Amino acid sequence: MSAEPSRAPPAPCFRLLLIEDSAIAASVVQSHLDAVPWQRAELAHAETLAAGLARVNEGWDVVLLDLSLPDGEGIEVVERVRAVDPHVPIVVLTGHDDVRLAERALGASVQDYLVKRGLDADTLWRAIRYAVSRQQLLTQLARAMAEARENEANLHQLIARSADGVIVLDPSGTVLFANPAAESLLGDGRPVAGRGCPAALCAGETSLEIGGQQVVIDVRWVDVDWQGRPSRMALLRDVTGRRRAEELRSRLERSERLAAVGQLAAGVAHEINNPLAYVVANLELLAREVRRLADKGVATELLAQPLADARHGARRVVDIVGDLGVFARAEANEAIGPTDVNAVIESALNIVHPQMKHRARVVRELASVAPVSGAEGRLTQVFVNLLINAAQSIREGRVADNVVEVRTRDQGREVVAEIVDSGCGVPEEHMNRLFEPFFTTKRAGEGTGLGLAICRNIVESCGGTIGVSSEAGVGTCVRVRLPAWASAELTPRRAPPAPARDEEPARRARILIVDDEPLLLSALRGLLEASHEVVCARSGREAQRALRLDANFDVVLCDIVMQEGTGIDLHEWLEAELPALVDRVLFMTGGGTSEVSRRFLSAHGGRVLPKPIDPAELLRRIDALLEATAAEPERM
Repeated sequence: MSAEPSRAPPAPCFRLLLIEDSAIAASVVQSHLDAVPWQRAELAHAETLAAGLARVNEGWDVVLLDLSLPDGEGIEVVERVRAVDPHVPIVVLTGHDDVRLAERALGASVQDYLVKRGLDADTLWRAIRYAVSRQQLLTQLARAMAEARENEANLHQLIARSADGVIVLDPSGTVLFANPAAESLLGDGRPVAGRGCPAALCAGETSLEIGGQQVVIDVRWVDVDWQGRPSRMALLRDVTGRRRAEELRSRLERSERLAAVGQLAAGVAHEINNPLAYVVANLELLAREVRRLADKGVATELLAQPLADARHGARRVVDIVGDLGVFARAEANEAIGPTDVNAVIESALNIVHPQMKHRARVVRELASVAPVSGAEGRLTQVFVNLLINAAQSIREGRVADNVVEVRTRDQGREVVAEIVDSGCGVPEEHMNRLFEPFFTTKRAGEGTGLGLAICRNIVESCGGTIGVSSEAGVGTCVRVRLPAWASAELTPRRAPPAPARDEEPARRARILIVDDEPLLLSALRGLLEASHEVVCARSGREAQRALRLDANFDVVLCDIVMQEGTGIDLHEWLEAELPALVDRVLFMTGGGTSEVSRRFLSAHGGRVLPKPIDPAELLRRIDALLEATAAEPERM
């Protein structure tokens, strides 16, 4: 008979006690445990601290402990569990993402501190395994040290084979013993018996540069008797991979928050653009009327300047809303292509103008540079962050004494952009940490410490580099280098508005305007009726009824998003019922549209007018459409 194939031993079944007052949280923990089929666990649940304490000494592998219970709160909960069983491994599961609380908990011999919001099955199981393994190691070490008086060689062998690094120091800090794992972990800074420890090993996670790379080591200290005298033992574990995973998760969370901000910006832009459209249109009507009165000899000097100021202010609002819209456009945030870095900087300056104007003068030295390889929205985010940093380094109220210079230049196959401020500068001891996530030199409430880290990530994703030079009390220069786009000719991002005109068009046309904003309908009628015959409809359905009665229109000017019958619905109806009118439609949009609308507008990009519509551009587009259809046979 053939031998029965060997089978792997079953995975151990961990006995877990969960002290948690939330039934939902308990259910989530159970689902995480069940999500890893090759791990087994028996979970008991106590809803109060008192109920949990009654069961703590039942021989559990790990106690999963909430720090906010009906009958206990904070570190007191840990201390009361420790009072019942000083050795049971404790893993904290809490909703409090509090660094100080985490430090106090770890100082109270808690094996791990997990925040519920970011918890997943892998993290939970890893913490359980580590807690059990570490407790087993500590137990083995304690037992071995108790036996060391009889057989010291066994103790050394156990420590030497440990996967964790172990270093023993006497009270003066001299190395008494270091296992091979500690020597391997610390590299060139390895400890040597009889000398002082070369690395500063603070309790908790410590970042060290080893072999030219940054390594994060988790350090735990234990008081021991070594060779008959009191000593301290350091347990070292390389947690670089875990730290990088946590940083990646933080980046993903930040990316999701930015996406939410982008959606908010899109919605705000849409709500602003619709009323702004009829403000701009009505200002143009007023400008026409002022010019007409001036031509008749009426004194209009008192009206001309306020009107010019109002038009300038409206144009600034248009520009700012357009700049905010860059964050909301997926193609601008992701697509790498030829990008005009000067236009990106101008957009960023518009966005930060409210914060900059009370702190410093802005000096532009923007040379004519090549397009860069980058994503417009993400590069705008970079320069917004850098300009905000420059502004916040300067105190308000002394604008004449301070300056922020923004410079661009070509340098070989790169484009260099520099932002130089006359602010407080950065102390030398902080320079090496500027790009670390969550490190900040700003006052509380002014920064999260993520801005420069995000900037570096974006710039490097575009193939560029970013560097900082600074002198405390003098100022700071941030230099961004981006690769030039090899063979692309850039189209300007926003064309300047064409001058207003009052002359008659090539021919008078019939125009149907479809929009559910009554004030915008009125303003557009006022702009066009001097040159064309205008009919208005307040929805796509009303437009269909009008077209069934009379389809003799040269141009259909239609909004995309309306409450009753969208522009897309009207276009589909025209394709089926009046195909001759399909190519005579110009679409209007205020932004903030759905994914379906965005795909539709992308497919008809040559016939889209973004709100607020520039009056001169509207007349030009209508004239162009009329010229394009002039050769068509006359419709019946």
